[in-house]
Amino acid sequence: MSEAIQESDDEGSQNEYIPRVGGEIDLDISVDSESPFVVIPRGGAKEIGRSCYQVETRNGTYLVDVGLNQGDGGLFPDLRGLDEGQIDAVFLTHAHIDHVGSLPLLESHDFLSDQAPVITTRPTAALADTLLRDSLKLHRRATQKPGREQQYSETDLRKVIDRFRPCGYQAADLSDHVAHIEDTETLHFEFGNAAHLLGSAWLALTVDGSRVVFSGDIGGRSNHLPEIDEPPQADALFLESTYGDTHSHTSATDTRTDIYNEAIDAATDGKPVLIPCFGVGRSQELLYMFKNRVHTLPEEDRKQLNVVYDGMAQSATDTYNEHCRSEFAAESIRNYIVNSGDQQPFLFDQASAARRMPMSREELLEADETPIIIAPSGMLSGGFSPTYLLEFCQRYDDARVILCGYQAEGTPGRQLEDAIEEDLERVGVTLPSNGLNGGIPDEGEGTRVKVPVSWISRYHGLSAHAARNTLLQFARQVSSSQVYLIHGEQEQQEKMAQHLRDNLDSVSKIQLTGMMHPVSVSPDLPEEEIVGDRPAKRILDERGADIEVSDSAQFGSDAVHGTLSGFSDQIEALELALRTLSGQLAVERHDSGFSEEDIRQIVRDEMDEIVREAVEENQSN
Repeated sequence: MSEAIQESDDEGSQNEYIPRVGGEIDLDISVDSESPFVVIPRGGAKEIGRSCYQVETRNGTYLVDVGLNQGDGGLFPDLRGLDEGQIDAVFLTHAHIDHVGSLPLLESHDFLSDQAPVITTRPTAALADTLLRDSLKLHRRATQKPGREQQYSETDLRKVIDRFRPCGYQAADLSDHVAHIEDTETLHFEFGNAAHLLGSAWLALTVDGSRVVFSGDIGGRSNHLPEIDEPPQADALFLESTYGDTHSHTSATDTRTDIYNEAIDAATDGKPVLIPCFGVGRSQELLYMFKNRVHTLPEEDRKQLNVVYDGMAQSATDTYNEHCRSEFAAESIRNYIVNSGDQQPFLFDQASAARRMPMSREELLEADETPIIIAPSGMLSGGFSPTYLLEFCQRYDDARVILCGYQAEGTPGRQLEDAIEEDLERVGVTLPSNGLNGGIPDEGEGTRVKVPVSWISRYHGLSAHAARNTLLQFARQVSSSQVYLIHGEQEQQEKMAQHLRDNLDSVSKIQLTGMMHPVSVSPDLPEEEIVGDRPAKRILDERGADIEVSDSAQFGSDAVHGTLSGFSDQIEALELALRTLSGQLAVERHDSGFSEEDIRQIVRDEMDEIVREAVEENQSN
């Protein structure tokens, strides 16, 4: 096979809190028949966070995800060079803050056209609503610091949420969702299950005979989600690489058992347990883990068990229970609901939402029952988890802190994780909290504590991100000649690129994407096979000796209609029909296994029919 690894240079991270918007920026965006798609990474290039990818076609501008950063580096995507009203639609792959957190920014800066929808799955729409409302509260607090301005308001948030167009795992034409889009835009999209969290999806976009697939975040390791849907074949794949350096993860089943045993043993021994984790996805997985195991405890131990979930995990768990009867949940959960009549498969008698407890959080920590607390954020960078850790340090001689998710650079969670490797006795961290009764500190401030390293446990086996062998399998299914690595730190991406080189026969280019470096996507088929610079002109030229076309001809086909005033108009109309047909046939080319000769013959037969109808109508006039 022919291979090349190309690496785009990053111009450096944005460290300012103010987003990069407006102004002129020189981007090489040339969309034509040879490059029906141009993709511009505006975030998520050689980093994990602020995922955002601009997709240009001949007739539209779209964004795939619009996230926030949670670690070091720029907070927002780089939105320079976008014009007011330029974005025709936004596609969201799933509801994690690093994929949806900057959505209101599009509204506050008027980047969205009047009727631009935000297209995503039904659970993602519901969970993103919860995430964004919580994020607005944090944003308001952060911008109270002198010299900072609030970048979006509650009005912006409401407006962008009103744009949501929820759907299932399905394929559809963009025109079904965007009333104002040009008639010439033939973009077709498809969502498939990515098994990362409830409603997560990979996204396939097809236009002008070419297709690109965005993996989103690939999972496949959950105890409550269906298996990953097989993606369609495509010309280019934008592939996440979070664990591109990891051959395979530790068994998720074994990890759940280990976490459960450690938490139960500690609580039974009178040691409070804090499990910092994502409010969306990981919290529900842990609750489901406890639910499936607590029945094995002796009755007396069950009575003393007190599992509390807090913060955003409360609303997210409600959403999980609402959507787990549909295609978005594993068949085992759907069957359980039918057979048991239990409408809340993620909850159990010993689990309580903090807001529904008959006591305050302070009383919880003083109660006789030793609590197991599940609270975001997983990196201890916000939410209630840093407050609980601060209270643990001030109240208890012994406790357990169980880390079970990714810890970004620059976060308190990463400091705790690193301390295990450094074999320290205690680790000093500044927590973004003033305690249960102290209010929320300004950004960059907080309370300094020393956490005993003996309290800390780290488990890697619950990652919702696939290891590189699953990513390789996904890439093989897409079978594209071009693979662009996104959503990963550079070291992981470099190792993933090498793994793809060694094991992927279809690939001719593997590239580490760079911020604001446009990527042109070319169809696998040569342009002369289906679509060229003037495809309709070529078809007419081939039949020119046999066909006379009058300047006043009117085409009778449904694909081409209206009075044409000249030969150039006839060519434009034929090109429109051909682009529409090519977009439809691209799906068949990839999905149904049609050969290049099959596609070529179908196109010529259809265009012959259009020309024949035009000639007959012209002669009758």
